[in-house]
Amino acid sequence: MVAVIALSGFLAAQSKDASFEVASIKPNKTGSDRVNIAPQPGGRFTATNVSVLDLIAIAYGTAGPFPRSNILGAPSWLGRDRFDVLAKADGNPTRDEFSPMLRALLADRCRFVAHIEGRERPIYTLALARKDGTLGTGLRRSDLNCLGVPDSLPPGCEMLSVPGKLKARGASVQGLTRMLTSWVDDHRDVRDETGLTGTFDMEMSWTPTRMPTVPADASPELARALQSVDPNGASLFTALEEQLGLKLVSGKDRTDVLVIDRVEPPSPD
Repeated sequence: MVAVIALSGFLAAQSKDASFEVASIKPNKTGSDRVNIAPQPGGRFTATNVSVLDLIAIAYGTAGPFPRSNILGAPSWLGRDRFDVLAKADGNPTRDEFSPMLRALLADRCRFVAHIEGRERPIYTLALARKDGTLGTGLRRSDLNCLGVPDSLPPGCEMLSVPGKLKARGASVQGLTRMLTSWVDDHRDVRDETGLTGTFDMEMSWTPTRMPTVPADASPELARALQSVDPNGASLFTALEEQLGLKLVSGKDRTDVLVIDRVEPPSPD
């Protein structure tokens, strides 16, 4: 039996209480692969070079973006066409409070209607790769905690995450699972079953299926990271095992999927 939760009425009711005061959505024709999504203090929300699929994933995610492999019924343009979003909300909402505002924005500007169903779907489980539980040299216990709001992080925090390169300090394995969901080719949900808690310093290099390009507006640090990706290196799965001491195990589980009933390109400003 399939459980269905309709979202259209929920969105309409929610949009009255949780919506942006003003919002602009404009096409981005740069051709860049670089995406930047930045909720900011003072109620500002900016997203550069994002797809509508990106916005849907953020709007309906909980601990992280909704897994793309679990968003069904998406037309081809949804993940292909790129846009810049600039919005302003009243007060100083948290990251979580931006999500219902994005839902209302999607309903208003994209006529977005969807429903949630429970279905059996392929997933990955992140587990320890070695029988003795030892970790790889690229995954080390950290004395930093960099899990808070960016403006309040302690000195020494670092996060560089691009296709083919990861370098982080004071990060969590749960955060790694969210990044893995975006790195695996089919973007399927990744569940953490390592049992590892606390924070870690992480460093890993691999060869993505699609080699990254360097955007024209890339910072020097980003450009160096992208240019250093080895086209003949280890796969993501091999790098996880050899460098971090972790592995991805393919499986299935019953999970929520977001089924798109209606969506249109964003209406002009």
